[in-house]
Amino acid sequence: MRVAFMVGALLIAGSLAAEPIYLDAIMEMQLAELQQQFPTLRKEGCYRIGADRFLLIEIEKKDQKPGRVVLSSVAPCRRPEDTPVALDIRHRKEIDLGSRSLEVLEKMKRPDASAPPDGALRKFGDTEYFYICRVSEGCARHTSVFMRAGVVSAIAEWYSE
Repeated sequence: MRVAFMVGALLIAGSLAAEPIYLDAIMEMQLAELQQQFPTLRKEGCYRIGADRFLLIEIEKKDQKPGRVVLSSVAPCRRPEDTPVALDIRHRKEIDLGSRSLEVLEKMKRPDASAPPDGALRKFGDTEYFYICRVSEGCARHTSVFMRAGVVSAIAEWYSE
């Protein structure tokens, strides 16, 4: 009886598990919708969304949508705010924190460019792979994959200015 109850409880918990949230979906959310997910979000936010998983959201003033969203294994600010529950945030091409560079190249192909990150982005890794999206390809959002010692340390979706 006890085993049947435990199996039933696991099945119910599994069916109630939250669906993943994708970086590109966060990029398209309006500020009001983001504030429902992240109640303390005002202009931009830095959150701990799980063990060694952080999310940085930068809001554009003009359209009140994110200009950059970064999923990272390093804290993007000094004191990230904890989310009430762990969030399963992913990249659509199935690149995750901790993936090796070979996996990135297999799933995302060769980057348009790679270079050491600039300024404040240096904290995310020692190399940034740029995947530039062109309007002729039907998109406007770019992706950066940050590498540290051959392992993905951060993934960012962003709009160019």
